Amino acid sequence: MRVRERTVRRAARGFTLLELLVAVALLSVLAVLTWRGMDSVLRGRDRIVSASDELRSLTVAMAQIEEDLRRSWPIRLLGLPEPSISFSIATDREPPSLAVLRETRGSDAVQVQRVIYRLRDGVFERGFSAWAAPSPDGTQQVPATPFTWQPILRDVQSVEFRGWLDGRGWLPAASLAPLLAAAAQVPATPAAAAGAARPMPQVTGVEVVLMSRGERIARVFAVAD
Repeated sequence: MRVRERTVRRAARGFTLLELLVAVALLSVLAVLTWRGMDSVLRGRDRIVSASDELRSLTVAMAQIEEDLRRSWPIRLLGLPEPSISFSIATDREPPSLAVLRETRGSDAVQVQRVIYRLRDGVFERGFSAWAAPSPDGTQQVPATPFTWQPILRDVQSVEFRGWLDGRGWLPAASLAPLLAAAAQVPATPAAAAGAARPMPQVTGVEVVLMSRGERIARVFAVAD
């Protein structure tokens, strides 16, 4: 009976303190390795989501520019007193901007809309407003319509524009801005006064170069059909 009792007591004895410490240490190591693996997976997922969002924003921005430029091409047939595509000269406070006159469908007729692309505080913005021509004699000016601004791309360090001018090739915005402005101020010829379109240089291509997060992004748009 005593031999059997000793055997039962030995069988009922639990783990020693050393065995428990070893088990806890192994579980701690496994927990740390699992946490690092999960953290790496979550960080990778965040990077993929961020890159996907940036690519989506860039795609939407480029598609919007392409749509505006495509709709600016028919404006040349209206003989307006300003070009359908123009540029501003960069200053110490303002980078260069791209201005587009495009057609837009109104309630009952085709209307002209002014669109401006600019960089402001690291955000590439698109602004639009209604456009109306001044009186033919220039005595009555149309009041300026406030712009509605839309941020279309963030974290942009710089932006550059170039335009393709028939017969002269690619020209930077700094060169095109005074050239197009001077052409718009040329007095109308008798033929233009009779209703013919005023001769004006036509920009048939636009290049947009963005610097975003250290990467150079360039896109060329064809304006003409």
